[in-house]
Parts: sequence; structure tokens; C-alpha cells
Amino acid sequence: MNIGKKKSQIVSLFFSLTLVITLIFPNLANAESTTKQVTYLALGDSLAAGQNPYMRLGKGYTDMLAEDLKKIGFLNSFSKLYAISGYTSQRVLEDILNDVKKGTGDTIGIRGNIAKADVITLDAGANDLLRKMKRTDEGLSIDPDVLAQVLTQVESNIEYILEEIHTLNPEAKVYVMGYYNAYPYLPTEQQEQFLPILNQLNTAIQDAANREATVYVPTKDSIAVNPKAYLPNSKDIHPGLSGYKTITAEFWKVVYPDVTNNYKNSIFVNGIYQTFEQDPVIIKGRTLVHVRGVFDDLGAEVSWDNKTRSVIIKKGNDVIKLMVDSNKVYKNGKLLQIDVSAKIINDRTMIPLRFISESFGATVEWEPVTRNAFIAN
Repeated sequence: MNIGKKKSQIVSLFFSLTLVITLIFPNLANAESTTKQVTYLALGDSLAAGQNPYMRLGKGYTDMLAEDLKKIGFLNSFSKLYAISGYTSQRVLEDILNDVKKGTGDTIGIRGNIAKADVITLDAGANDLLRKMKRTDEGLSIDPDVLAQVLTQVESNIEYILEEIHTLNPEAKVYVMGYYNAYPYLPTEQQEQFLPILNQLNTAIQDAANREATVYVPTKDSIAVNPKAYLPNSKDIHPGLSGYKTITAEFWKVVYPDVTNNYKNSIFVNGIYQTFEQDPVIIKGRTLVHVRGVFDDLGAEVSWDNKTRSVIIKKGNDVIKLMVDSNKVYKNGKLLQIDVSAKIINDRTMIPLRFISESFGATVEWEPVTRNAFIAN
């Protein structure tokens, strides 16, 4: 190796290892933040509250969505304080108009929470309909005139709710859920009576969302793939965990690109976008990433061992030795084995995500479609 090329590879190694040191000393990172962690507020009925098929509150789609945001380092805080089982669209609207407070710890009320939220999800309207329907041995039924009134009221309420949200917080990203068939255990002919009514309800909700420039999130088709598995209690309309995961996936399709600003081939550390010069690569099913940084600002002693083609990082009592083109990594003298070795590609050193996760206890998430990597500690 000539001196110029050797120097180039050493500098490349230094830049690449910025990510490793950043995981330990995040405040030292020298990267411009083009994203931010989000405050997430869930509004609505029992689905937003996380009611399970056995009349207990637990983990619902809102909790799972918050967990997904946290995994990729984008969650600042999450609240479902105003998600109440049994709520109708009218009750959600009244809470907002009356600026209700829930409990002694709620000092700013629902309007204050809406004003500070970055992401808001809403599900409301199903209870408006179900309370007017009659269930007999012949199936579910509702008077056509009553149905028309309910649909008009739901659409008006949803639109009014969204108007208030956008007035209080024009910058918030708002997502409104469409409902699924909650009666998969009914005989087919009875479901055929109910599904057109469900479609009308969803159309009313979607029309209100469209008029208020809000994202409508359908769930009917995804739950219909395996409805009895997703709604395990034949006597209850609420999903189990697998059903809530399916609903969460529908929300994630639209929330994910919004919170990450549609970035592709990017790396985020604790929700902060990091620029890098070499796209992630996949070798033997493992993802290798490169991060460009300014190592002089990191406060770590970094040296190059030409004999072993290794980078040595020293900080405090910790010493890490990463060997290029080798599955061997040493941490404080202890040998670690990695599936795929670090590589030099286009004069850039590529570090396995698995090495970052296993060596520094970080959470690493890889999104294969956008080829984004999310690292959080």
C-alpha cells in the first residue's frame, strides 16, 4: 500500500468509526439535525385505549406505534390519556371544545396536549353507529333514516375535530383510522348485511379526513385477511395482539415516511439524521454501514495498527480493536466474533450493524425498503 492510499484508508476508518463512538458519547456528535423526535398523542375510543377482547385495557395499536417510534429513536413522549373506551365522535369533540383535563397530573388539558403534539392519531365513529344498531337472531340491522343521521353526524364531528386540531396545531401530522369488520363470526349472509353499512361509515370518516387534508388509514382489508385470528373472542369486537399489530402496520406505512422525512439510504442515531458517503451494503445477509463524521470533535484517542490492519479506539478504561477483513473484534482484550467482517469499499470502511449492537448495547433497526438504519441507545 502506498503512503497516499494508506493515509486515505486511515482517514476513512476514522470517519467510519464516528458512529461507534457516537453511540457511547451522543452529545459529541457533529451532525446537523434535520429531523426531530416526536410527541405522539392518541385520541379516540377503546381501540386507541388498547382494550383487549376480554374487557381489559392493555397494549393497543397506539402503544405499538409508540414502541416502533421509540425503536428507531424518534419518540419524545406518548400519551393516550384522552383515549377512552366507549367514546363516540361526539364525546371526543366535546372533550376538545371543553378543554377537559384527565386526572390531577393533567395540567395543560387536551387542547394544550394537542398544541404540543407532532403526531396525532384518531379513531372515532364506530360507537356512534353500534349504539344505534340492533342485533337479533336475524343479524344486525338499523333503520335507514337513523343510519343516515348517524353517518351525517359522524362525518360532521370528525371534520369539526380535525378543524380544531389544525387550528390548535397547524404543523401536526394527523392520521384518522377507518374501521374493520368487527363481526367475522356472524354467518356470511348476516355479514353481507353489515359490510355495506361499515363501508358507509368508513366513507364518511374518509370524506371528513380528505376535506381537512388529513391522512386516512384503512384497516378493513388487512384485518379481513385473517379476521378470526385477529379477533379471537367471538363475543367481543376488539382485536387481540396480532390484530393490533396488523392495525399498527397500516399506520406505520404512512407515519414512518413522515417522521423520517422520506429519507432513503440514511442512518439515524437517536433520531438524528447522519450524512454518509457510502450507501449501506448487504453482505451475506448482514448490513454494513458507513458514517462520515469529524473525529477531532469526538474526544477519543483513535489509532491505526498497520501490522494487523486494525483501528484501535481508546476512551477511559475501554479499548476496542476492530480488524478489517476479519471476523475478530476485541473489546478490552476479549475476543468477539462477528458474522461479517468490516470491509473497505470505495475507500470507505463499512461496519456491520450487528457489531454495533452487540458491542455497545445499542438498539439497531434496519428498514429494508428505504435502506435506512436506526440506532438508538
